[in-house]
Amino acid sequence: MMETDRKKQLDPQFLLLSALGMIFVVDGHINGNYMDLGGFFPYYSFHVPLFFFISGNFYRDQHLGQIPAYIKKKALRLMLPYFIYNAVYGCIAWLLHMAGFTMGGELTIQNLCVEPFITGHQFVYNLAAWFVPALFVVEIANLLIHRIFYKLLQNESGYLLIELLAGMCGVMLAMSGKNTGIYLPIVRTLFFLPFYQAGIWCRKTAAASKCANNFLYFGVIFLIQFSLHLSGCRLVNETVFCRDFTNPFVPYIAAAAGIAFWLRVTKILAPAFEKSRFVSYFGSHTYAVMTHHLMALMAVKTVLALIAKFTPLFGDFQFHFYKTDIWYYYLPGQSAHFRILYLFVAIALPLLFQSILEKISRFTRSLRRRRYPAS
Repeated sequence: MMETDRKKQLDPQFLLLSALGMIFVVDGHINGNYMDLGGFFPYYSFHVPLFFFISGNFYRDQHLGQIPAYIKKKALRLMLPYFIYNAVYGCIAWLLHMAGFTMGGELTIQNLCVEPFITGHQFVYNLAAWFVPALFVVEIANLLIHRIFYKLLQNESGYLLIELLAGMCGVMLAMSGKNTGIYLPIVRTLFFLPFYQAGIWCRKTAAASKCANNFLYFGVIFLIQFSLHLSGCRLVNETVFCRDFTNPFVPYIAAAAGIAFWLRVTKILAPAFEKSRFVSYFGSHTYAVMTHHLMALMAVKTVLALIAKFTPLFGDFQFHFYKTDIWYYYLPGQSAHFRILYLFVAIALPLLFQSILEKISRFTRSLRRRRYPAS
């Protein structure tokens, strides 16, 4: 979940689904494959659409008559924190440039205010947060679509069909080469709109719950996924840049299969985790992990770099790549199992940071209340 105050609105299933989705994102960024079922459900075929699907569950028709207020609320909850952290990471990139690091762009108005809506990779260390401006634009676009067609369409299936057709048009535009510059946020918005709408449709129709037979439910999903694999179609794609699409259909089929699979898995597992404070906190604070996990990974690499520099250990540590490539991960002894440490720290540090911020916020609010008690 991208907004922490949604915790009270989420049931245990969606808290768990959000937490798992973020594990997929982080694991994908460390080149891991702990939970992709041996590549059967590749992360990059569904994990970003999954978060749009989850976010779609929070759309409400009451917003149709409150468009300016809705945009203001979304701007404050999504974009204000994003721009603050973007400026912070811009300053970090600037300081690290002076230390010989080459990652990240310059501290400019373009990178502070414009590039977040295009690639979102302007300062590198927070590149995973590209999702936030993309989600903001999709939410506004979806609301406007509902406002335009609300007198013509009487159910969410109609909206889903319209946005799916628009999404496939976006895929075709991207495949034709119109996925750079100003075209990129347009085709990316078109691509993600159906997943957001699918979340609305699923909540209103309870479609995911109508098939009570797990054997039948999973059987259909596995049959679809087997067919995709046997067809030789490329299932993974780089949605941030809208590239590597096979055709207009496969990205949606593969993403729908992955989302449906984990939606049912979390429904089955939710009772076992509904009292877990960690899952509840993690699932309602994925914004923090999305924003900060790459810097947490840099923290791990920095510790390893210091050990390599001042001790005889880790003699094969590549300092050049450490300073130039955000995707460089040093594995002591070439042990792939070391990635689990990267995964753990990438999740734990941002959550710890968020917890500290919340404690500071509560403390300052209590001080204000003591200083200015209500009359």
